[in-house]
Amino acid sequence: MRLRFVRRSALLAPWLAVACVSFDYDLSSVPVPVSAKPAEAGAREVVPFRVEARNVLWFDGLFGHTPPDVAALVTEQARGHDRVAAFKVRHDTNFHQWLLTHLSLTLVRMKTVVITGQLVND
Repeated sequence: MRLRFVRRSALLAPWLAVACVSFDYDLSSVPVPVSAKPAEAGAREVVPFRVEARNVLWFDGLFGHTPPDVAALVTEQARGHDRVAAFKVRHDTNFHQWLLTHLSLTLVRMKTVVITGQLVND
């Protein structure tokens, strides 16, 4: 019984590992301060924002990776504001992306990157 479980786990592990997509970004070029903490109650104006972009890995990275430029997207949203609060970045997927990923045998992995936060004017 245990040997059968080990064999199945060994066969399934590589398929589960290729389903993951890592995502790195750098916010050092954003001209306003960015924080994960929510805006304080004393702020003059707080405007929530949400931006979506695609993250695609082509043939396990062999033909490239097209990540979104998170810093440029945040800079564009923050134009005219003093800072960004409650900043979060997460991966999301919908049925069409899931279907494309699995029909291509995970050779094309597509995810939606969702950037949320609050634009604050003090």
